[in-house]
Amino acid sequence: MGGGTNDTAIDTIREAALKGEWVCLKNLHLVTPWLSVLEKEFKMLKPEKNFRLWLTSEPHVKFPSILLQSSLKITYETPPGVRNNLQRTFQYVIPSGQDRPDQTKCQLLFMLSWFHSLIQERRKFIPQGWVKYYEFSYGDLKAGEMILSGLLKESQGKGP
Repeated sequence: MGGGTNDTAIDTIREAALKGEWVCLKNLHLVTPWLSVLEKEFKMLKPEKNFRLWLTSEPHVKFPSILLQSSLKITYETPPGVRNNLQRTFQYVIPSGQDRPDQTKCQLLFMLSWFHSLIQERRKFIPQGWVKYYEFSYGDLKAGEMILSGLLKESQGKGP
């Protein structure tokens, strides 16, 4: 959400409610003033029985409590400890069943996974050493992987 997509989101919700489809609105913490409009629109809907509205948000003080109370809430937390986090993260960058990348790429991906795991674990100590909250997400991990792959291809393409 954000960037003027509010009207499009409402239209999409209305259409999906009629057809019994699913809609996912992401990053609602960015548009907390608009959430009262969403809540009113949702109350006026007469959806098909298969309609589902998924909302994703980071915790936010101004998120309407009525919307929270009328929702089923699911939370996701990273596994505790660097080791568990590293194992989970490394599975994302090198899924089992894929051909193993060459040794250099594997080492780079391991370093990226290690960095990701440390950042995830470090979130526990935000008040003690970080200026603001930032979650190094799966999207950031995949972007880092793409950058490393591009740099590796570029360095292998250039001869000595």
